Amino acid sequence: MLRLFKGIRTYIHNLSTGEEVMSDRRKFTWMFIGFIFIHIASTVFFAILQNQLLVAFHVVAIIGYFGLISLAQKKHFFAVSLICEIEALIAVILVSFTYGSLLGYSLYCFAMIPAIFYITSTVKTLKYPTASCYIFSFLTMLCFFTVIISEPFFTIPDVLSSRPVLTLVIRLFNALVTFVFCLVYSLLFVWETKSNTTQLQKRNQQLVEVARKDPLTKLANRRSMMERLNLAMQYLKKDGHPFSVILCDIDHFKKVNDVYGHDCGDKVLVTVADSISSQLRESDFVCRWGGEEILIVIDGRLQTATAIAERMRSNIENTSVMFEGQPVKVTMTFGVAQAEISYRIEDLIQLADNRLYYGKEHGRNQVVNQDLKD
Repeated sequence: MLRLFKGIRTYIHNLSTGEEVMSDRRKFTWMFIGFIFIHIASTVFFAILQNQLLVAFHVVAIIGYFGLISLAQKKHFFAVSLICEIEALIAVILVSFTYGSLLGYSLYCFAMIPAIFYITSTVKTLKYPTASCYIFSFLTMLCFFTVIISEPFFTIPDVLSSRPVLTLVIRLFNALVTFVFCLVYSLLFVWETKSNTTQLQKRNQQLVEVARKDPLTKLANRRSMMERLNLAMQYLKKDGHPFSVILCDIDHFKKVNDVYGHDCGDKVLVTVADSISSQLRESDFVCRWGGEEILIVIDGRLQTATAIAERMRSNIENTSVMFEGQPVKVTMTFGVAQAEISYRIEDLIQLADNRLYYGKEHGRNQVVNQDLKD
């Protein structure tokens, strides 16, 4: 029992924060359970009042709502909503025309309005949601005013006059149920809004990640790197905060693709990206610059960047990528350059690229951090 209570509490909490979404079938199921409860109570009331017609009506309605639950499970939401609305209006009219408004059944018209708006605005598969909302609301309003206008023409039945306590109990019960229904549907509407907002935020975040990340390696893409480089350059010019870049390239990558295939090439790229990311600090930034090239922004001077690049080179050299049971050896060449206030971003990257090219031309699998001549 305690576990069940905790589960319900967690579910309600998740609904209230928008982390949980109530399915359309569950919405209708709980709504019908509430209606069944009201009809059971009404059956008892009218049995005490010895009104066999209203007892029979509510018993049939209870059986019908069990059938509607089954119909809702098959997603026939429009038919279910229509039947439910018609039944509720007939019940209000029958009771009100029999006993007037003393029993408070006309109050259910107020509860039906938020229910109608909630259902028609949140059930995604409901046909004609806007038209249904206005039509149902108009019928409910028409029913309520019909009861009010007809009130002076009805005489209070003797059975109510002789049982004032029972009359008060029934009226208080209907007022309480109306209040609870209005409160519940208002809360559900708020929770639904929060849920939609949460889902929208998650989707927006996913779109942002897609726009800013390379889909294969999960590294940042070129656009994100340019934003980071511009920011680093601003800090350098404003505060003199140093930064360096490392441009690295997988050695003989074309040969890997030619010999083992592009699937192996993709696996090598992912493995290299993961290895490089694991060597970086939180203040550093890495992206897939293009093809098999990876560009890294290092928070620090040339010496720091060189040490990090050497650590990366050694780690990759000692790692084998397993593909179809065969180890594939991979090495990388690194070009390192420190930014200067007088540099443009293009100049800095070109400097790192020149050093990378030198390393490629002179043996590969090395870190070059200065301009060298043949």
